[in-house]
Amino acid sequence: MSVGRELFEEDLKLAVLAAATAYDRKRFVVVGSAAILASFPEAPGFLRVSADIDMFPIRKLKNTEFQSGDEQVGQASAFEVEHDFYVERVGDWTLLSQPEGWLERCVKYTVEGNVAHCLSPLDLVYNKTEAGREKDLNFVAGVLSEGIVNLDDFEKFIHAGCPHPELLVPILANLEKIKAMIE
Repeated sequence: MSVGRELFEEDLKLAVLAAATAYDRKRFVVVGSAAILASFPEAPGFLRVSADIDMFPIRKLKNTEFQSGDEQVGQASAFEVEHDFYVERVGDWTLLSQPEGWLERCVKYTVEGNVAHCLSPLDLVYNKTEAGREKDLNFVAGVLSEGIVNLDDFEKFIHAGCPHPELLVPILANLEKIKAMIE
């Protein structure tokens, strides 16, 4: 089982093609750190380390269709053994508190007629700041430190876009932790 490695644009292509076959779908949303590969494929290696590529099909699947696809490309699959990373099928629930317009801001990544809508760097750091896990905060600090996202623009985005007022306080608290990390 993979513990994580540096992923490359070729890995994103491979994941999209494998997921398209496994789930019999052509359109996906990529929400995890690997989304950076669509907009900044040459991002520093530490921003591209992951054990998986988090994505979900745009069109919902029937529950019976999930399992076989997960067995083909998910954790502990032959795909993971061969490629040293796996496709983590998440759901649209990962974006329930994302600022409005996230899909329009996505970076469209097309591979042989299949389309992955990869979160924009701004939406990606918002999502990870909201999640607030240590690995997520480290990722955001790296993106900000590398200048991929401007800190002032990000702070304005949070204040203007946070769709749930009750989330604003913890998100801003996480942002303060991130600022302390990059100072």
